[in-house]
Amino acid sequence: MSYRFSDIFYIDATNQQTLEADLVAITPTYVEQSVDACKHWLATKHSQNWLLFFDNADDVQLNLAKFFPKCKSGNILITTRNPQLSIHADQGADAKVADMNPEDAKCLLMQMSRAEKTDKNKKLAAIIVKVLFLFL
Repeated sequence: MSYRFSDIFYIDATNQQTLEADLVAITPTYVEQSVDACKHWLATKHSQNWLLFFDNADDVQLNLAKFFPKCKSGNILITTRNPQLSIHADQGADAKVADMNPEDAKCLLMQMSRAEKTDKNKKLAAIIVKVLFLFL
């Protein structure tokens, strides 16, 4: 199985404290343990296709942009329930997931997971979607 990203880093962006703690936590031990050092370390990973995943970024007062590495490599994904945070998206790049029916949700899960489209995986995706819909 091939992976799209060389590394995936999950950052809890609920507030500045969790965000800073998670950034420091992903920094290797041989690098200074600070937010700026983490950003610099990510920026130097030119040949790698990493993903920096900011999850639960709902606080519009939190300036997420100051936590982005200054580089052209890598990818940043922000999940939020606050539409005002689309200011961080490149023009035309923001994706909104609206209410969807279970079949569309299953198709999206299969597509985004890049799982092989076997009968077993389709059944598993249907179960996952069913469980998720219980929480809505």
